[in-house]
Amino acid sequence: MFTLKLINKRGLSPSELETLDPELFEYLMIYDSSIEPSGARFEHIKYSNLAHLILMSSGNLTEAGMKNASVHDWDMYGLLSNKTVHERIQEDEQKQLTQQQLQQSAMMQFITGSTGNGG
Repeated sequence: MFTLKLINKRGLSPSELETLDPELFEYLMIYDSSIEPSGARFEHIKYSNLAHLILMSSGNLTEAGMKNASVHDWDMYGLLSNKTVHERIQEDEQKQLTQQQLQQSAMMQFITGSTGNGG
């Protein structure tokens, strides 16, 4: 229903909406939700930039914190990375696998280090 309000805001009457080609209706839905400047993606980009600006101007960060702070820290849904959902999932899985491997190697070093010194 919300999408109909957005498309209706464009100047389409209810009778025009009823006779609208389904494919064109879907294109309009995609435009309203993703491309148009008041769409969700652009609202999220504005939010991320505003939050980053507030953080940087707050005066509560150290120099190291200012250097490490990024707009991408506020990207809750991965919209700023311009990656597909599939690419983001693969990247997250790869990060988790790398982290598990690091934990396993640290544990192996701890085990081998403690057995070598305890003998």
